[in-house]
Amino acid sequence: MRRRLHGFTLVELLVVIAIIGVLVGLLLPAVQAAREAARRASCQNNFRQLGIACHNYHDIHQTFPPGWMRNQNPDEESWGWSALLLPMLEQENLHKELGVTRATLLVRMSNNTSGTPPTQIYPDTRTVLKVFICPSDSGHNAGLSTNEKSFNGGVGYTAAGFTGNAATLAGHSNYIGCAGHMDYGTGAGNLGIVNTGIFYGNSRVGIADIRDGTSNTIMIGERESHFCRGGTWLGVMNTHGSGRRGIHMVSAHSHPKLNDEQTPENTDAIGCREGFSSLHPGGAQFLLADSSVRFISETIGHNWRNPSGNANGTIADSKDPLNGTYQKLMTRDDKLVVQNF
Repeated sequence: MRRRLHGFTLVELLVVIAIIGVLVGLLLPAVQAAREAARRASCQNNFRQLGIACHNYHDIHQTFPPGWMRNQNPDEESWGWSALLLPMLEQENLHKELGVTRATLLVRMSNNTSGTPPTQIYPDTRTVLKVFICPSDSGHNAGLSTNEKSFNGGVGYTAAGFTGNAATLAGHSNYIGCAGHMDYGTGAGNLGIVNTGIFYGNSRVGIADIRDGTSNTIMIGERESHFCRGGTWLGVMNTHGSGRRGIHMVSAHSHPKLNDEQTPENTDAIGCREGFSSLHPGGAQFLLADSSVRFISETIGHNWRNPSGNANGTIADSKDPLNGTYQKLMTRDDKLVVQNF
């Protein structure tokens, strides 16, 4: 007797493959959502650490750290608020090695003709600190700033013989201090035009200065690196410049919309390189001045008021009642308190 062989028909095989494809199609988004939820939770934890560090700094100095140490000379590197927080982030050794003080950030030659001991601090400026990196961000250069946010051309780095973007990259940061309504003046001796936020040049903002309430005022927000080039925890290359290698390396303002990418198709956008953004779906996370973390939707009310016509706005503009919710949250004393957002 001949044995009858059993097997799948071609139709049955195609049906099984289709079912497997459907199941994989359903499973992958769930896995991706779970991974993003974990990354978002890790990002929240980074914010909480920064919030605790800011308040510890405040307990010692009676103010939050200055946004950046402003000086008189253009293209002269300066420490930023995040470098001043290093001792409060369990990085006291790095703080000492860099020589972070209320002075200009200068890199000196390690091999000089005077015969003095090496004083090079350059390698430490490239230190990657995970507390400043959002796990959802994929645009940074292995933890270093992008070429557009390099220190190439600054006084200290040039004097030390480090030239070219690759040689002058600094530690990357996705967390940017909020300077307030708009730009902050750039000339020598000009400490700012609209200093309505918490972090700006030589700022000394204390809790008492946040008259709208610490739970209603943004202190730090995100900026992703894929499109918006992030920032650096080290500081500012040019304290007189408002461009991509200027004060926006450590600070942002409320004029650009949240997640407003400046693309060839969207050339009218002010650009998220001066504002806040993230790769979290639908919005970004922010640290309020009371150390709480809030996720803010990219559809939040945005209406940047500038009836004065000044390119940077004025103090009066920052307190205009017609400003959007986004603008009100970034101004510490406009008396336009937003409690539900």
